[in-house]
Amino acid sequence: MKKVGLVLSGGGARGIAHLGVIKALEEAGLIFSAISGSSAGAIIGAFYAQGFTADEIICIVKEVKTYHFLLPSLSWKGLLKIDVIRRFADRHLRVTTFEELAIPLYVAATHLKSGRTKIFQSGDLVSALAASSCIPVLFDPVEYEGELYIDGGILNNLPVEPVRKSCDVVIGSHCNPVDHNFDAKNAKLVMERALLLAISCNVYSRSGLCDFFFEPKGLETYKVMDLSAVDDMYEIGYIEAKKQIEAQQIVERLNT
Repeated sequence: MKKVGLVLSGGGARGIAHLGVIKALEEAGLIFSAISGSSAGAIIGAFYAQGFTADEIICIVKEVKTYHFLLPSLSWKGLLKIDVIRRFADRHLRVTTFEELAIPLYVAATHLKSGRTKIFQSGDLVSALAASSCIPVLFDPVEYEGELYIDGGILNNLPVEPVRKSCDVVIGSHCNPVDHNFDAKNAKLVMERALLLAISCNVYSRSGLCDFFFEPKGLETYKVMDLSAVDDMYEIGYIEAKKQIEAQQIVERLNT
């Protein structure tokens, strides 16, 4: 039996599309030997690695609805505290360490001092997820074991490398496409655009390391910080994955 690894990109609320992709892969009978993720992909990967199904995770997400619940968490710097991510994970995850997960998980974060990607795979799971999801400008950097970290997607939004080493086949899912209908109305939008372009670039430089690469079309119309269209984004991921599984004969190729 070939070992299959799953890699999930960051993408904020758009990460919901990963759940549609996972649902389609579940229905095709795929079982994952390892999961790697960045930011939103790391959070979804953690829930799945613990044993939740795609349907169970989507039910949890629907309880959140929108990232507006972050607003009361302003720090003295005027940025948001990542504690809200910790509270979400503490409330819904049944485990606290990587070692307790049913499937090996790799979480990418950006080490602020060295400017390198840090891959977490052991120890405190919630702190690793907080570090991986710490979007610059929006959140304060996360301090973990005396070091500062920000969003893993800044340097590696598709952390293929850990599962490439341990798995025979790697499936990647990218849910943070660039919207080409961009209007530079203000400096804030330009800054956000520059960040997204940089993140997208490091995804495509790694997509070739995947044996199969899913990139659901149509997600660019949904806001990164808005969970009000959960069902729509889930459906986009599911339909695209179903098409690709059949078109690329993924199940047949895995069995040869």
